[in-house]
Amino acid sequence: MIPKRENEITRVEAFSDGMIAFAATLLVVNLDPPRSYQELIGNLYGFVPFALSFGALFYIWVVHTTLFRKYALDDKVSIAVNGLLLFTVLFYVQPLRFMSSSFVSLFMNTGGPRVNSFEQLQNLFIIYSCGWIVVFLLVAVLYWRAYATRDRLRLTPLEAYDAITWSRHYVGFVLAGIFSILVALIGIGLRFGLAGAAYMSIGLFAWLNARNREPGRALLAQNVADHPQLRDTASISTIGLRESLR
Repeated sequence: MIPKRENEITRVEAFSDGMIAFAATLLVVNLDPPRSYQELIGNLYGFVPFALSFGALFYIWVVHTTLFRKYALDDKVSIAVNGLLLFTVLFYVQPLRFMSSSFVSLFMNTGGPRVNSFEQLQNLFIIYSCGWIVVFLLVAVLYWRAYATRDRLRLTPLEAYDAITWSRHYVGFVLAGIFSILVALIGIGLRFGLAGAAYMSIGLFAWLNARNREPGRALLAQNVADHPQLRDTASISTIGLRESLR
């Protein structure tokens, strides 16, 4: 769920929203208006791959918006990292669209683009996974940046702790992408899309991260409740938390 807006949209957010909107436009920018009934029906078949591509892009927007509503990152390092993130999103729009169209053509016989060999399919999974890895690695870096600048951002201890938790959460997305590349390189189950199914491991990584972080958060929350003077400071380190709170 996207956090409630506590202040006005920053220039960084406005620019980012514009770039992601432009990326969504690129998904359909080369669609010509139909000149016959047959062309209209053919264009309708493009709805499914467009929906898949748009869904992925929309999810990235939600992740990005949630991050910047939680943490007002506007320092030079964060702006640079955010720029790399937007560049990657824009660059991978067409590979994302091609992969979605190929996937739909495989099952619906729509006459859209297809891969012609297992080598091409292998490379396609690797290309997609590389983009996935870069995007969510940069998201993880931005969450880590929020923790690193917690004093300047005036984060509470819980907000600072959550920044690390979310950073590790998206590292799980990165690990899933690496897992997909390994499956594609080995060539196991390419015919059945096993390299794509590898992304289901995100659930496992997310569960492991939550299981590891929740006890520390509960302990920190209890400590803050017992010492109200710490509520508005980020001075409590998340390293060695159990020892520091005794």
